Amino acid sequence: MNEKYNCDVIRDLLPGYIDNILSDTGSELVKNHLGECEECHKIYTEMEEGIGKDDLSAHDTIAVDALKKIRKRMNRLKITIGILVGILFIFLLFAALKIYVIGKPLETGYMSISDTIYDEETGQLTVNGEINLYSFHVSKVVWEEDKNDPNIVNVIVYHAETIPFAKDKTDFSVVIPDIKGKKVYLACPEYDRREIYDWRTYHYEEVESLKNEIYSKVPELNEKTDALSCGQGITIIEGIEGISFYVNFIYGEDASYWWFNGMLTTDGEFVPADFEIWISLKEPHKILIYDYQTGEYVDDFSIISNRRAVGDDS
Repeated sequence: MNEKYNCDVIRDLLPGYIDNILSDTGSELVKNHLGECEECHKIYTEMEEGIGKDDLSAHDTIAVDALKKIRKRMNRLKITIGILVGILFIFLLFAALKIYVIGKPLETGYMSISDTIYDEETGQLTVNGEINLYSFHVSKVVWEEDKNDPNIVNVIVYHAETIPFAKDKTDFSVVIPDIKGKKVYLACPEYDRREIYDWRTYHYEEVESLKNEIYSKVPELNEKTDALSCGQGITIIEGIEGISFYVNFIYGEDASYWWFNGMLTTDGEFVPADFEIWISLKEPHKILIYDYQTGEYVDDFSIISNRRAVGDDS
């Protein structure tokens, strides 16, 4: 009885023995039994060689199928666990990169600019500065054109936490090409921005000289009542670089105007003209009128008198 029971047990274990999934103890037990039991050894040989499958008992077939199902489930479980572990690892890795490497934009109040260097020949601007935030370092610095105004450039400084015992890198430098005529801001997209460079301010004498050139070359303009304000950006006309000035007509008895902190102030009424005056940067200075009504550049300065007369009637 015991021998029959032992054979039944061994035959149940044969599929696992053939697939080599039994423990060392189980494998040794089956091996020893097969060396002693000729009938079980015959069944083992047939199972291993795929012979006589139809002769296997229903009990043997069920055992084989059950072990195969268990093996498939174990493989699926291993794959599932592997995927979950991989996802967790990627999440932790991304979180670490975000905190210690990538970082996020820094508010402008935590930054200071040491200098801005403009290269007259190349038209590029170098901005040097540092962040004033303990236990954080500069991860990267980028610049980008403003979405609403192509003549404005935003510099964005990213900061990240410093890895323990690592040295903080708190200074930064960025080179911005083709900045002629533009403004530059330190910016934090979700918070604020602070102006750090204006081409017109750094070239104040040149801008004023061009303004005086317009007044001297265009007799239709009255320096006392026609206020010129420099716009942003460089406009190229017929391959020549130039800048544009907005015109404001000042009306009223003894009307006059003056500039205060960059703002136009008058003791009369001012009306913006519907044209701009463009002047080339280099000599001999070329002056043109850009008419808002036609969208064209012309050299007919009578537009100034005609539009002023219209404003007078209104």
